[in-house]
Amino acid sequence: MNASLELPDVASALADDLAIDQVGMAKISLPLQLEIDRQIVQAPATARITANVQNAQKGLHMSRMYQSLKALSQNILNTQALTDCAHSALKQQQEVCSTELNIELEFELLRQRSALHSQQFGWNRYPIKLTAHYQKDSSVALELQFTVTYSSSCPASAALSRSALKDAFLQAFGEVQEPIDTASVADWLNSYGTLAIPHSQRSEATINVKLAQDASLPIETLIDLAEDALGTPVQTFVKRQDEQQFAINNGQNPMFVEDATRRLMLALTQSGYQGYLRVAHYESLHGHDAIAESQFGHRLTNV
Repeated sequence: MNASLELPDVASALADDLAIDQVGMAKISLPLQLEIDRQIVQAPATARITANVQNAQKGLHMSRMYQSLKALSQNILNTQALTDCAHSALKQQQEVCSTELNIELEFELLRQRSALHSQQFGWNRYPIKLTAHYQKDSSVALELQFTVTYSSSCPASAALSRSALKDAFLQAFGEVQEPIDTASVADWLNSYGTLAIPHSQRSEATINVKLAQDASLPIETLIDLAEDALGTPVQTFVKRQDEQQFAINNGQNPMFVEDATRRLMLALTQSGYQGYLRVAHYESLHGHDAIAESQFGHRLTNV
């Protein structure tokens, strides 16, 4: 084969003069470098990159897009690196008159979490999605999506359980004339204290936060902010004292899906973030879920 001969480029051939909104690649394997908890970690990611095609040329240059993503993986990821990648990738599609480019990066982050009491730890996983929407001669719109998993104890179920326990206690001791000693009450509670148990369920909050340019990625800050606001994030390694404390935290922290949503809205807004969130409580009482969705970061009433 004569290396001097040019290989055919059928993608440059002309087609019908119809613009296409998005063309590109999806499910690209990409290693990312992140600074999390003051350490550099590598996260295997899946990337999606697309641009619009505005002229009659058959195809855009996907190999150039791939090259831009490769460069993204070679340094610590931050908002500036993501912006530069989008700018570079769009600039390389001038032949097809591209004016918009989108990048999506999805990965799971593992973070070490300590037990509530015992000297133990484990890892929680956090699904993360980063998106960049870049328009020619305009600023880039960046967004971070993350999900935290937590336990939610139903306030209505807790109230009904307390009512049932009170009725049972009055039935057992209501007609006793002499003073009741604390040991008798303690023995009764040990036997009947769980006469009715409030239901709780694994729950998830998926939060989308708008990011400013020229900033680090506040992934761990946002995760901690959300988990602190909710109060009952799921645990990793537990011993009995840890499980007991988790039960106490749930008992002292009942919340409807609306309560969880408002806690997150308030915490995120007060910390200066804007965006959108979706909360889902995967009910153990019902066969359906309880959900709530809301924007945050705008002026809140009654706060």
